[in-house]
Amino acid sequence: MNQNKGLFASICGFFKSLFSSEPTTAAEKAATNDGLTGVERYIRNQSQSGSSLTGVEQYIRNQATSNKSVTGVEQYVRNQGQAKTMTGVERYIQSKG
Repeated sequence: MNQNKGLFASICGFFKSLFSSEPTTAAEKAATNDGLTGVERYIRNQSQSGSSLTGVEQYIRNQATSNKSVTGVEQYVRNQGQAKTMTGVERYIQSKG
């Protein structure tokens, strides 16, 4: 029974170390102990980076400037917006109405 407790404790310790958010070494603790929250560090890093565009903004600009062909969905939507000729049924209903 004592062996089972030891095995269980070692398994729990293993999983605890996997999911622990605390730095494990003194160097890592010193590097992250700058008094800032994670959000503040993120904002500082974003302001220090050269690009002021987000990834989404970059993607949209690349899509807008690329010369790609029109997709089938785009063609369908464009065709739906154009004036259609009337079918025989539509002409009949208009003449009776």
